[in-house]
Amino acid sequence: MRCVRFLRLPRAAQVVQVARVARVARVARVARVARAGCAPSGALGRRWSSSASGCLEKYRELKTKGEIKEDSRQEVCMKMLDDLARQVEGYSPKMTRASKQATPKASSTGLFGLLGSKPSAQKPADASLRPMPGQIGLYLWGGTGTGKTFMMNMFYDKVKISSKKRVHFHEWMIDVHSRLHRRQKGSSSNTDSTADDLIEQVAADMMKDAWLLCFDEFQVTHISDAIIMKRIFSVLFELGAVVVATSNRPPKDLYLNGLNRPLFTPFIPMLEAFCTVHDIGAEVDYRMCSSRDDEDDRVYITPNGLGEKKLLEAKFAKICHGHVRFGMQVETQGRRIVVPRAAENSAVAWFKFSDLCDKPLGAADYLAIGQAFHTIFLADIPRLTMQERDQVRRFITLIDTLYESHTKLLCVAELDPISLFHVTQEERSSSVADEIFAWDRTVSRLMEMQSAAYLSAAVRKLSADQFLGQYKLKSLSDQDFKELWRRYDQDGNGVLDAEEFRFLLGDLMELQVGHRHVSEELFQVCLEDLHSHGKTVTFKDFQRYIGDFATIESVIQEHVPVAAGRGLMA
Repeated sequence: MRCVRFLRLPRAAQVVQVARVARVARVARVARVARAGCAPSGALGRRWSSSASGCLEKYRELKTKGEIKEDSRQEVCMKMLDDLARQVEGYSPKMTRASKQATPKASSTGLFGLLGSKPSAQKPADASLRPMPGQIGLYLWGGTGTGKTFMMNMFYDKVKISSKKRVHFHEWMIDVHSRLHRRQKGSSSNTDSTADDLIEQVAADMMKDAWLLCFDEFQVTHISDAIIMKRIFSVLFELGAVVVATSNRPPKDLYLNGLNRPLFTPFIPMLEAFCTVHDIGAEVDYRMCSSRDDEDDRVYITPNGLGEKKLLEAKFAKICHGHVRFGMQVETQGRRIVVPRAAENSAVAWFKFSDLCDKPLGAADYLAIGQAFHTIFLADIPRLTMQERDQVRRFITLIDTLYESHTKLLCVAELDPISLFHVTQEERSSSVADEIFAWDRTVSRLMEMQSAAYLSAAVRKLSADQFLGQYKLKSLSDQDFKELWRRYDQDGNGVLDAEEFRFLLGDLMELQVGHRHVSEELFQVCLEDLHSHGKTVTFKDFQRYIGDFATIESVIQEHVPVAAGRGLMA
């Protein structure tokens, strides 16, 4: 969908590897489930089985097992989602539009030529657009951490529709703009092509991909999005699209206080006509329940003092092993973003706050960074106020995007997340600024991004090369062992079962011989060498086994010829 290229770099092979990891990370991110109940950390990272027939039944099953806490508000939502699933499973979109009347020709030159028609230029047919039987979707809104993403993911897994798409709304709008841009370039020779024509073509293309659209974090923050919302959704709805969305605010508060908001407000009644709007009303932020272990492994470091800066530098140096690239660039949509420092052995990048938030960057830029790097170091995050409103807005978008990409973030900030953005009582009571409203979500996400559950899920999506390349495997520290354990104890129960141990062996095989196939003979030999009791591997067993790499290498070499040029890292 989007081209992410690395420019002017030596070590071309490493660049290709980083791009490949970016694609893998993207697939892993789409498949990720953000769990919302106050569950053990291991349960938070697991995807449920599809044994239960519906959302409510599965929800009650998880509650009975103790994996989530009971919440009557969420049960109401699960019932609504089950009803919606039954409705859409018997629904068929018409996929055609009524004949349109001739409209004045609109210029297709430039951004506002494409997007900026006045409300009076809208077709009269829009006012009479009404849902077809079975087309009413659902718009769930509530405060940060109320379980919206958890419920959305459960619905998406359960609904028996093949023509469906689940996507973060930021990312979907980036795709819309990219498609419009391509259509606009392709129509430059056709003087009869209007702005409405281009939008209709993009909407029709998107309907071919999916007619059930599941949007997570539905929000509008940019005028370029706000201007085209009514136009593209009017076409999608007329073609028969069904929308399921989650948001932290009701439709009437979308794009609140935004530039030229009257261009956006006609979209609100349309959205309310095609979606049942439901206030979740939960009071608990479940993500704050994510547990942390006793490790001294801070990823959000405060304050921004000399010692803290040295600590962040030391963490970065440990991953890089002294091999650092300077001044590489990421390109997205024709823009080039300079990456001050990056590790050669793994997709890890270093930025200062000013590199990403003092410059006119947006969601597309941050998404490209999140796709290209699995770990981001961010230095010198200052105390923020409404005087730095632009930086606050960009920081909010940055955290939203990295969170959705499930990127690991290590940073040094002046204050803790709650105190980082200072707003006076007068500003809070008199302002309707989106940044103030959205900051609670940013705080919650920064807190969750420090949790054991989030960090465990982040390391599990990586390839063996990318993950193990961060460590000197023949001289591991106690902290290294704990970080490695996060990847392999996938259910968080404190031991490795047979499949988890086989996954560990697959990583070692991939790193040494270039493939992950573990024969049953090799598996049994390694299991016997590891320990003589039971069928599971404890952390102490794991630490002793990984600490003896001479034995691991000799066993693998005995059973599988080592590919030329490969071998476990010293």
